[in-house]
Amino acid sequence: MSPAIASTGDFSWEEDWSEDLRLFDEEWEKSGGFNIDFSKLRHKFETGAVDLDDDDLVLDPDDTNVGLLNRLSNLAISYYNDKTDTRLELVKVLKANYHPSAGVTYYITFEASDCNQKTKQYQAVVRYLPRDTEVISCCPKPS
Repeated sequence: MSPAIASTGDFSWEEDWSEDLRLFDEEWEKSGGFNIDFSKLRHKFETGAVDLDDDDLVLDPDDTNVGLLNRLSNLAISYYNDKTDTRLELVKVLKANYHPSAGVTYYITFEASDCNQKTKQYQAVVRYLPRDTEVISCCPKPS
C-alpha cells in the first residue's frame, strides 16, 4: 500500500478523501457551486470560498478580492441586462466560491437593484482570465 493512502489509527487518507469527495459532490449538485460548506471538508479539491476582505486572488497590489468580484459582477449584470432588457445595478457582492478551470471560475452571489431601487439577490458564474473573461450565466438566486 502506498504511504499516501496508508491507514494510521482511526484515519485512512483514502477513505477520508473519498468521503470528502462524496460530500463535496453532494453540496455542489445541490447548490450549483454557490453554497458549499467547506468547513465540513478536510480536502477542498482546489476549490474554496473567496475571502472578500483579502487580496490573495489578485496580482495588482492596489486591488482586492472584492474589487475583482465587483468587476466580474458588473460584467455579469451587463450580460443579464442585455439578455433581459433590464437595467440592474450592483449593490454589493455577498459571497463567492471559486475553482480552477481554464483560468478561474467564480460562483458569485450578489445583490442588485432595478430601476425602482428594489434589491434582489442574483448568482453568476464567470470564467476569469485577465484578458479573456466570460460570463457563463447570470440569473436571480433561486428561492
